[in-house]
Amino acid sequence: MVDDDKVLETLFGGGLIKGTSTPDGTVDINLVSPSPEEVLDAASDLFLKWKDFRNLNVEGPCAIHDDKWWKALQWLALADSKLKNLFVGGDRSPRSIAIYHRYRLTIVAGQRKLQPDA
Repeated sequence: MVDDDKVLETLFGGGLIKGTSTPDGTVDINLVSPSPEEVLDAASDLFLKWKDFRNLNVEGPCAIHDDKWWKALQWLALADSKLKNLFVGGDRSPRSIAIYHRYRLTIVAGQRKLQPDA
C-alpha cells in the first residue's frame, strides 16, 4: 500500500471509502460501506439481544446461570461483533472503538438511535 492510499483511507473513515492508485497515476475510489438498512438491522439486533440478555440477568451478577443465559450472552456477543464490524470497518484505532462504544451505549440505553450520524 502506497502512502497516498493510507492518507485516502484515513481521510475517508478507513473502510467507508477505499482508494487505490494505479501505476499510471490515476486514483480509483470505491465505496465499500454497508447500506443504511444493514446498519439498522444490526443495531436493532443488538438492541433486541441486549434486552433478552438483560431480562435473563435479573438475579444479579452472582447468580448461577443456566444454558439459556449463556446462549443469550453468545447471541449478544455476535450481534455486538457484527455491528462493530459494520461501524468501524478496518479502522480498529482506539478513537474508532471509543466512538463505537458511545454509539453502542445509546442503543442499549434504549434511546433507539439506531442509525449512526454520517
